[in-house]
Amino acid sequence: MNTSFGAEFTFTSWHFDANCGELKLKYSDSEFGDFLEIFQFPDLNVERYQRLKPQIDTAINCLYWMTGVSYYKTSLAKQIKFEGQPSKQSSWQLPNQEQANWLTETWQHGLAELAFENQLPWLEHTKFKPSSNIKQVASINCNLSARSLVAIGGGKDSLVSIEAIKSMGEEAILFMVGQSKFIQSVADETGLPLLQVRRQVDPKLKLANEKKAYNGHVPITAINACVATVAALLYDFDSVVFSNERSADSGNVQLESGHWVNHQYSKSLAYEQTWQKIIQQNIATDLHCFSLLRPFSELAIVQKFSVMKNYFKYFSSCNRNFHLTGSQNQQHHWCGSCPKCAFVFLCLAPYVNKQELLDIFNKDLFVDIELHGMFESLLGIQGIKPFECVGEQQECRLALQLLGTHPDWQSQRQVSRWLKLLPGLNGQQINQIIGPSQLHMIPEKRKFMQVFN
Repeated sequence: MNTSFGAEFTFTSWHFDANCGELKLKYSDSEFGDFLEIFQFPDLNVERYQRLKPQIDTAINCLYWMTGVSYYKTSLAKQIKFEGQPSKQSSWQLPNQEQANWLTETWQHGLAELAFENQLPWLEHTKFKPSSNIKQVASINCNLSARSLVAIGGGKDSLVSIEAIKSMGEEAILFMVGQSKFIQSVADETGLPLLQVRRQVDPKLKLANEKKAYNGHVPITAINACVATVAALLYDFDSVVFSNERSADSGNVQLESGHWVNHQYSKSLAYEQTWQKIIQQNIATDLHCFSLLRPFSELAIVQKFSVMKNYFKYFSSCNRNFHLTGSQNQQHHWCGSCPKCAFVFLCLAPYVNKQELLDIFNKDLFVDIELHGMFESLLGIQGIKPFECVGEQQECRLALQLLGTHPDWQSQRQVSRWLKLLPGLNGQQINQIIGPSQLHMIPEKRKFMQVFN
């Protein structure tokens, strides 16, 4: 196993052309060469960009820094450097102390799964050094319009948020990063307009992987949150709404060092709090980026989604719909063989009838012998929590317990076998799983706090 690290990773420049909406981000790795990533923001108001240029460029700086993790991971270089200026017209700056801490924490936690799967130690050397001799752009009230930019991923969670936003009469537009036709098709079913920011990852990243670069999970939600923040400023929204549940706070495995490896770190409350602080102190005082579903467990969200039957034939939470090379689910929205499919199948089963569930997944996942080990890792019978966006073991156990009294599933062989292996949950435990938490970053403005009451 190769455990060597590259020498240097360099942030070389960025350039934003507001006339065409093209943002070019340039990086260089001492082992794998130069990289260029491009974002395309459609139909911009150039005058608006000029008016809020310091704030928007500060948000672009944050996006530039965070997106670099996709290329830094190729060699996990020992040193992170900055050189030059993106352009004379941009509000270029180096990270201040809080921004450097935000980047260091997010990159270390966001790359922890990659390090674990490559048998590497915690990436202590992955650090950003703050600059103390730069003039910081001051955060201001940007007088943003009272409306929401709502992230959509095509799964149950974002659809629950979207329907909640619609129910409160909030002016909203959906938001996505990339070119997924699947997400576009789900967005069409919501009846809300869609803002699509295209992302072009450098093709040389694939070549680097073929040359044995380190490869694995990166904090993609952190990148998308940065893109959404730039978009909120460019298109005039005072709220960016995500659909990250409280289960995202639970890690997958604890290392001997004491650190937790959490596949969903950039979906966690800890990350959300850190990013919102950066926004408030360095970008815009009237912009909030938060998760509307933070108070709820995955199982509670599934319960809310189970009555939205009009979405059943369109939605999917299977991540094989999203690959750099395109969807791997050409014939069906669900692969039926990954941890995400197994988790959603298990948690949705108590709240719908069996035929509805089989119509969604095209098969009964409980009778697939190859998936039994996966279900048992979700239930905590064996192994660790899968490196996927899945809920906690207690949620899965409650879903199973509910199946024990479900007329369609109570006599199912595997359900009965797993129930015998696990202790039952009492009323207090059930209430803790289904009930809402008070830990969240939902702002008090408008009706966000009351939308699920």
